[in-house]
Amino acid sequence: MKKRKDGRYQKKVTLSDGRQKLVYGRTIAEVNQAADALRDQDKQGLVVGDTTTVDEWAKTWFATYKSDLRANTQAMYRNAYNVHILPYLATQRLRDVRPVHIQQVMKGVAGLSDSMQHKVLLTMRQLFTTARQNGLILTDPTEGVKTTPHAKPQKKTHLTLEEQEALMANLSDPRARCFVGLCLYCGLRREEALGLQWGDIQGDKLTVNRSVAFVGTLVDTSQELKNKASHRTVPIPQPLQAILKETPRLGIYVVTRAAGEPMTQSGFRRMWDIVKREAPCEVRAHMLRHSYATNLYRAGIDLKTAQYLLGHSSIEMTANVYTHLAKEDTAASVIQLEKYLAGGSQAMDDFSESSQKVVR
Repeated sequence: MKKRKDGRYQKKVTLSDGRQKLVYGRTIAEVNQAADALRDQDKQGLVVGDTTTVDEWAKTWFATYKSDLRANTQAMYRNAYNVHILPYLATQRLRDVRPVHIQQVMKGVAGLSDSMQHKVLLTMRQLFTTARQNGLILTDPTEGVKTTPHAKPQKKTHLTLEEQEALMANLSDPRARCFVGLCLYCGLRREEALGLQWGDIQGDKLTVNRSVAFVGTLVDTSQELKNKASHRTVPIPQPLQAILKETPRLGIYVVTRAAGEPMTQSGFRRMWDIVKREAPCEVRAHMLRHSYATNLYRAGIDLKTAQYLLGHSSIEMTANVYTHLAKEDTAASVIQLEKYLAGGSQAMDDFSESSQKVVR
């Protein structure tokens, strides 16, 4: 240790890798404290002296950890980072980012949807978790940070049986009718229905082999499925078999553009406009798949079988759907019970009939 001309003290610290670093302080106690902190960081595996910025690490993180993901998933991470994180954190050193900085980012997206908030927080958590794992920071500044939930009416998630029947009866365009049928009667995701080829249909079963997704306005050429569980063979119910027989074979894909070419984003929008125009109620593409899950639950299909038919990667995802539906049934039962208590024996007959429907 020595005293400098400017009055400060300096001390040389030798790190575990043989490098030597100088620390400074206005007093001997202060310089010793700085030296101890440096040694502690070195012992914990921190890359001492690292000046990597958030933006520099983000580029490495994308290239190393996200380059093998589906194009749609990569686009989600890039959008979350470029639009919502970069303006706040890009030039900061990783080691200087604190929870307050993360909270500032989340404050900037607090007015957006719960889904977007989750994507932004997920992106930051993965960025800083991998930085800590690589010895660039000691602690994760995203720990304890949460999204801002919005108190808003819950959107309708599925169609009733009556609405399903009315929707299928109203659709006049065979392509739109076929697409809706694939999602409603077999639980296909939008991209799985658009990726289905006639060769994937054998008798009364179809096999999900590929997906056609859109990245911006472009078609993702990889045709990769969402996960391994997405590759599955599912039975084709009788109503869908009849629809498939009536669907013109305009190309190798089951659902195509009007002239038979593979589907594009603009082509799908035009087709979906037909669905929305002719639907007897509000309908979104994902509601069709959720309606299929609801039908499985109402029909008494066990959880493990439902997981396979839906192509869920984990049984927890299927359980969440089933649990939500069970809560809905409980609420309906309470309403029927209240009717009984208010109206006597006739209401009890209604209650019994409703309960039997739920069990069935």
